[in-house]
Amino acid sequence: PTLMLFPTIWLSPAKWLWTTSIAQSLIIALASLSWLKWSSETGWSSSNLYLATDPLSTPLLVLTCWLLPLMILASQNHLSPEPLNRQRAYISLLVSLQTFLLLAFGATEIIMFYIMFEATLLPTLIIITRWGNQTERLNAGTYFLFYTLAGSLPLLVALLLMQNDNGTLSMFTLQYTQPLHLMTWGDKLWWAACLLAFLVKMPLYGVHLWLPKAHVEAPIAGSMILAAVLLKLGGYGMMRMMVMLDPLTKELAYP
Repeated sequence: PTLMLFPTIWLSPAKWLWTTSIAQSLIIALASLSWLKWSSETGWSSSNLYLATDPLSTPLLVLTCWLLPLMILASQNHLSPEPLNRQRAYISLLVSLQTFLLLAFGATEIIMFYIMFEATLLPTLIIITRWGNQTERLNAGTYFLFYTLAGSLPLLVALLLMQNDNGTLSMFTLQYTQPLHLMTWGDKLWWAACLLAFLVKMPLYGVHLWLPKAHVEAPIAGSMILAAVLLKLGGYGMMRMMVMLDPLTKELAYP
């Protein structure tokens, strides 16, 4: 249903563009409440091998669906004076960002989660750099881009090595594999590589400098999506990866 927003955005008459976009996204948000009923209390609720919901991802999926009509509603007065094509492009970017987030939170393959995790960077970057309020928006976009990419490359290498070792990156099966025990410095570096991208996204103090710049320069919808969902991707990713990693706290608790 989210993808059906694109023809609505590009084919609606100018005077009905915002009304139809808000109405259709609100219908999708109301339909998303059914996920709360379907989600199992003990495990995954899935219709296929690649997309599923569980008690951890379901609230984030519903939050993502409800955020889109609120972002469109908050941006309407700000963008009304702009040309029609720019308005359509702006709403399309918000819809594409919602689509990537839904695929990220619903993914059961970790490599698919990683791809969608990184794909959210593109529409967010365009929103900040093209519709930002200040003259420093390009600088803010540069910080956002390079902090995210620098943090995610070690995770990509770790996932490729994990795929080579285990033969799968499915969350259905990896939770039953033997976790990595942190006995050597090499194991601890592996642990850090797997979590660095999520620590940057949270963000951890020291790698957080992109966040105040992005918040200050982003338009209202950009700040809303950053605060409401994108930062939660960091904690969500850490929870997913911790299933496969034996965390440092366990080693400290049982020396």
